[in-house]
Amino acid sequence: MDNRDINWKKYVSYFKFWFLAILLLAVLFVVLLAVRGRGSTAERTNQECDTQERVFDYADVLTGEQEEALRVLIAEKEKRTACDIVLVTLNESLADYAAVYEDELGYLTPDRYTMVYADNFYDEHKFGYDRPYGDGVLLLDNWYREADGGVYSWLSTCGRAKERFSSSMSDALLTEALANVDQDPYGAYVKYVNLFAEMMTESGSTPDIPVLVPLVMAVLGTVLFVGSALKNHRGSKTVNLTTYVEGGRPELKRREDIFLRKTVTKRHIERNTGSGGGGGGGHHTSSRGVSHGGGGHRR
Repeated sequence: MDNRDINWKKYVSYFKFWFLAILLLAVLFVVLLAVRGRGSTAERTNQECDTQERVFDYADVLTGEQEEALRVLIAEKEKRTACDIVLVTLNESLADYAAVYEDELGYLTPDRYTMVYADNFYDEHKFGYDRPYGDGVLLLDNWYREADGGVYSWLSTCGRAKERFSSSMSDALLTEALANVDQDPYGAYVKYVNLFAEMMTESGSTPDIPVLVPLVMAVLGTVLFVGSALKNHRGSKTVNLTTYVEGGRPELKRREDIFLRKTVTKRHIERNTGSGGGGGGGHHTSSRGVSHGGGGHRR
């Protein structure tokens, strides 16, 4: 048998596990991309929520057609995020409503009235995709101008949404979604739903790559690597470790690393103590004892 054939077989045999590992990682990557592209397929398991409604337009700022379009959009994004997505609009003062809960929650400023209402609305209906008081988000947009001159909104998060959204993420969503809400309420609420879905799944930062591309690139890279390595090993091996060693057995000299000194350098590592970058923000407990997150917005 030709020495080249023997060397090729030895080479492939030696590196076969590396080749298999590369291909396995490529396949797993393709599967993850496919799953991520389709979004969540988990079925809603909360059987205790007392309503199927998601759009509560008490302020009457939407037309019937717009409400129905929002319901369709929300249903799609709920399946993708595995979170309940709720919208509530009001046009009334919440000062008296919030005052009822001050014994439990402490003194409440006007910017917190919407927080109390939003949390209670979520809890009372037992929203949550996976269970009551579970994964989901609720936007309360109150069109009423309170005594301090502010018009307030609140994004209430719960479950996985609470853990995902930091205070800065909640602020960013509200600022962008409600930028033109006075001129175009429907457009603002569509943006709320879409932004929540994007930020919850991080799909906004993921390029639309066909799932076969990573696999083709991985296979091509493996073929090129093998071809290049084989090209460098075509010649027959004439010199090895024992060629010039008496008796054909190499003798390994004892070698020791001698520790001379130790130098310690101290460096201060800055730590981020802010609320950005994920990991729920605005954590608080509602009047029903449910843990919520989120943030508020004034216009």
